[in-house]
Amino acid sequence: MAKSKSTLGDQRLARPYGKLLDAMMSKMSVVLRKLGSTRTEEVVFGRFLSNPRVTPDNLVSQFWSTHARDWSSHHLLVIEDTTCTSFGLLSGRQGLGYIGESAHKRGFYEHCALMVDADDLSCYGLGGVSVFTMDPPKKLPRVLRHKNNWKIPFEQKNRYKWFDSAQKAISNCPGAMQYTIVGDRESDIYDLYGRYEVNSWNFLSRSKYDRRIAEGQSLQAHVKSWDVKHTYSLLLPKTDKRNAHQAQIELRFGLVHLLRPKTCPDKNLPNQLPVFIVDVQESDHTVIPGQKPVHWTLITSHEVTTVEQAMKVVSWYRERWAIEQTFRTLKSEGLNLESSESRTFESLANLSTLALIAASAVMQLVNARDGTTQQDIHSTFESQEIECIIALNTQLEGKTEKLKNPHPKDSLAFAAWVIARLAGWSGYQNQRPPGPITMLYGFVRFYQIYHGFSLRL
Repeated sequence: MAKSKSTLGDQRLARPYGKLLDAMMSKMSVVLRKLGSTRTEEVVFGRFLSNPRVTPDNLVSQFWSTHARDWSSHHLLVIEDTTCTSFGLLSGRQGLGYIGESAHKRGFYEHCALMVDADDLSCYGLGGVSVFTMDPPKKLPRVLRHKNNWKIPFEQKNRYKWFDSAQKAISNCPGAMQYTIVGDRESDIYDLYGRYEVNSWNFLSRSKYDRRIAEGQSLQAHVKSWDVKHTYSLLLPKTDKRNAHQAQIELRFGLVHLLRPKTCPDKNLPNQLPVFIVDVQESDHTVIPGQKPVHWTLITSHEVTTVEQAMKVVSWYRERWAIEQTFRTLKSEGLNLESSESRTFESLANLSTLALIAASAVMQLVNARDGTTQQDIHSTFESQEIECIIALNTQLEGKTEKLKNPHPKDSLAFAAWVIARLAGWSGYQNQRPPGPITMLYGFVRFYQIYHGFSLRL
């Protein structure tokens, strides 16, 4: 939980920050009348969110000022993605922008950077965020949009958010042994790759464009000519566009040199960049007729010359699921940001940032649930809270070994087992593991119990 130390520009703001974040963490809600224990506290929270000194950037910085640690032995994944919050019928609020190509949907966007350990996949929290609005879409032909857009400096484009949020995250978690910026197909941007290289940050993105390369072919044609280096079996779950089935995956990898795009306005970037490609594609004989095969072409600055290195890169990219689940926890199934009654973009942006911090705390438990991370229970819970967790564990454990908490008491996995059990998870390791919504409900149930537990002390 938050402690009273301030990077908000005014020490007096530290107390409402701590109380508001604590209330949001314990109640997993964004509705101020639910978060405030009194009408006075509800008003204080509202004024705090509307205070011009309070911004998404310094809220995240405040979080890390109370969770500072030595990162020198860590390789951090900075996992980025964008989500939007649309308010539908409740869109009559000051300062909202437009969502997507629609001229009717109103809301704002949140581009986030989640900090995850590259070695054991511990989730450390929200590293950086950019909250922004978009103007109404311009009804220009695609050719004209492209003609006008390429001349704009990269720093003035919406896609600069990929560099901006990564830079904020690294500033909040300085001194790590290594950083790797992870992004989806939207982050396949030459300007980004060049800037990452200047800052000595590694990167991992999924290819969106069939780029020109120095090897003389297009990227996709060149990769297709490579021999398969490894195959493995993977159970693909059911999605809206695919049936569940056992897929045979083919792995290819190698070095290429990306050429700077002819339309790139920044001539200070290198003419070419050496990168490694890891191509993951489902074998033709396991593709279900009428459905598209799984196919990722990953671009990375990490050296990939062995199957082990290639599989490590694939595992890092799969961790993008953590940020997708963070967004899911933020929306209607979880904290339900859309239900907030804040009236201005500025207060909503601040509220959204605090909600993302709370949602990333839920993901800490999800990533820790299997006991594979090295996170200590003290990284998320205070001493008195831990005492309550240990007491609850005694009540929640069954008589058989299969229903015992299998994790050490000082591990975050131990707390994750208890929190999940409070939300109704069976406790059997061979059943479906608890997800973020289960953990969120467990959080709420735990703090209801903890309130009574703390009163007796």
